[in-house]
Amino acid sequence: MTKVNPMVRTAAPILSLASRRAAPIQSATDTTNPEIIRLHVAAENALAGALHLLRSLDCDPAKLQQATGRAIRAATLLKRACATQAEGVAA
Repeated sequence: MTKVNPMVRTAAPILSLASRRAAPIQSATDTTNPEIIRLHVAAENALAGALHLLRSLDCDPAKLQQATGRAIRAATLLKRACATQAEGVAA
């Protein structure tokens, strides 16, 4: 007769998730288009400027409006970078 030890746990059954594969991610070495790099740098700078304004101790409504404008500018630049990259892939 075998003894059952209540302190020993059996392995839980393994559940398989639905197999979904993400789109391949381009590495940093794949981006050599100078226009995409320029747009990316400009978007990062716009976001950094927006954060700088938001983190200031005297963030008044005017600075909030400036930060919003810079964030929108960054989003526009990122859209342009995506469009430029899509054109490069299609070509």
